[in-house]
This record gives sequence, structure tokens and C-alpha cells, in this order.
Amino acid sequence: MVAETIKKWTKVLRTGAIEAKFMGVDLSTIMFSMERGQDTSELKDFVLNQAEAYEMKIGDQVFRRPGDPPLEKLVAELHNEKSKLDNTSPPKKDDFKEEL
Repeated sequence: MVAETIKKWTKVLRTGAIEAKFMGVDLSTIMFSMERGQDTSELKDFVLNQAEAYEMKIGDQVFRRPGDPPLEKLVAELHNEKSKLDNTSPPKKDDFKEEL
């Protein structure tokens, strides 16, 4: 998925004359480098308008769509919801031991 996103973003940005190089870091992180720093604002706007992106970090600053919580908080909430669902799901037939 990261490789497809990199290809897509690179093609779209070239049409807008923004030169950015993207590299996949892991399954959920894309790193970029730019030749012209003045394009940073346009790149930030572009990335945050993409469905595949949640937040963007430039230096020590983290940018996300207005109203979106920090990624760490979102991940923690999703883990909590999953844990609740796992604990409330009915036990499977194999979970019971029959006595002889």
C-alpha cells in the first residue's frame, strides 16, 4: 500500500510542479524530502487532503486535519474498542470443556 501511495502522490505532485521525493519507511510511514523549501506549505496541504494521510510531521511540528486527535490517541482508542469487543463477544463452542 505504501508503494502505491508513493507512486500516486509523486505523479500528482509533478503535475503541480512540486518536487518532492517520497520514501517508504515502514507499513504506515512515508518520508519526504524537497529541493525547494518554499513548496512545503503546498505539500502539507496536498498530503493532508489525501485519504491515505492522517498526519504530517515537519521538523518538530505535527500537522493534521482540524479537529482530528493526535495519532497516538486515535490508536489507543481503537485498541480499547477492540479489547472491549473481544471481551464481550460470546464464547466459542471450543472454549467450553465438556466433563465426562
